[in-house]
Amino acid sequence: MSWDYNTSLERVETHLQNMGEIEVEKLVRDADLHNLLSETCCRDIYGAHVYLDIPNFADLATMTAEGEDYRRVIQALHIYEREVARIVEEEIFDGVRIHFQGAKLHALFFRPIDDSEEIAARAVLLQAVVRYFVCCIFNPEFPKLPNLSVSGGAALGNAIGTKNGHRGDRELLFLGAPANYAAKIMTGTDTLRITTDVYDALPESLQDYFVALEDDRLGITVYDMGSISLEDLDALLQAYGVSWDRAASLQRIKDDKANFPLNKIEYSDAEVLIDMDSLGIRNNKRVLAASVFGDVSGFTAYIDKAAEENNAKAALRVLHAIRKEMASIVKHDFGGIRVQFQGDRVQALFHLPQGDEKRIAARAVDTAVALQSAMELVVKKVLPEASELGMAVGSSVGVTLVSKLGTHGNRDRICIGDSVEDAATYQEGSAGGQIAIPAEIHAHLDEDLQKLFVWNKDRALYIATNLTQDKVERARKASMFKQAVYVTSGAQGAYVGSQATAGSRSFVPSKSFAE
Repeated sequence: MSWDYNTSLERVETHLQNMGEIEVEKLVRDADLHNLLSETCCRDIYGAHVYLDIPNFADLATMTAEGEDYRRVIQALHIYEREVARIVEEEIFDGVRIHFQGAKLHALFFRPIDDSEEIAARAVLLQAVVRYFVCCIFNPEFPKLPNLSVSGGAALGNAIGTKNGHRGDRELLFLGAPANYAAKIMTGTDTLRITTDVYDALPESLQDYFVALEDDRLGITVYDMGSISLEDLDALLQAYGVSWDRAASLQRIKDDKANFPLNKIEYSDAEVLIDMDSLGIRNNKRVLAASVFGDVSGFTAYIDKAAEENNAKAALRVLHAIRKEMASIVKHDFGGIRVQFQGDRVQALFHLPQGDEKRIAARAVDTAVALQSAMELVVKKVLPEASELGMAVGSSVGVTLVSKLGTHGNRDRICIGDSVEDAATYQEGSAGGQIAIPAEIHAHLDEDLQKLFVWNKDRALYIATNLTQDKVERARKASMFKQAVYVTSGAQGAYVGSQATAGSRSFVPSKSFAE
């Protein structure tokens, strides 16, 4: 399995030829975004993007527990996602559940259209409700698990909505600053945060619950939510017409525990490539796997600038070309699983050969190199307007829970574990053109490939910069000529080989050639 330049070039050119005309219009009336949006039917949507995560779940999914203890983790994650999805949608908050990324929810509020106060208030109140739900309803129902805590972020503004994928594998995507910053301001601890745009849209009654602080990582001001008493929360929900019923939520949790008992939940290793669509609460996989995250670095600024210059169609054309080639590289070139697209980022998983960490790690790195190669050698050739973009990749290997969980008809592909979180973090800390891997993966690579990575003491990672397939091939060819080689001349020209033949002359190539 490998990446081939000509094959990649043909795929990208064919996709561009068949893509069709892209339309980008402002969303001016209510709509079912799942049915409205497509690769070519896109909308500029003013709304609040909310991310809510339970960081504890990654540790729980990685733990060495077996049997009932591990089934309880799967059961809890499934029930948590089901109830939070109900709270977001189903006539409670009137939001849109975009998807879960592991245990991390991405939701959108855009109704009433362009009503900044109402939209911002619902984003904030969802954070408050989920925090209360987890602390006071969910945790008591799962006393054998450690107390779970919520991390959240919300941002407000315009983002372009689209939908990408193949047949039943299509996903909502949102591109632009608010969709990006809502995730970036999260801290991974028990904090709920909002951006300045959300804070400024809130009425004073809600602003009073926030404290401003500087986020040194992003260089922006963010606002942390303080505690809200139950009495105040009920009054705020009533004021904004949010009909969340705590008792009904608790009863749904109890009903779900009865409907999905531990003795009906199964998990196992995988000897063949996992079929994600065959998974569910009763059929889960726990595998040794490499997670790979590949992100189009600089795309948020690129799409925002394009929108300002009325050139969003061209930017979306670039994105769609990159994203489809990403999926082809993962699935077709290297036999991996394309788990999700998350905006302009792809999440992939490699778990074969079963339990063979060395070959799994090598395949993940080969995929990372292919993603870089496609961006630098193919996409930028076919689409010169993409020249300012880059590819940032991170990878890690470890025990991973793989499933498809949530509400019926809206189940999300789930890959969860510490290595998944680590791979995402490595990618997020990388610039365009970089591949970041831990020492554990680096040790599994062949010597020629190892030398193309440099140890970064500050990040405690090995980093390769601008590493494309042609450079890997040159390095491997050069390693063949570090010893004496033999040159034979004849009518057909000169032949260089590693074995002596009649009439051949030997010499040792210079160091510069070998490198």
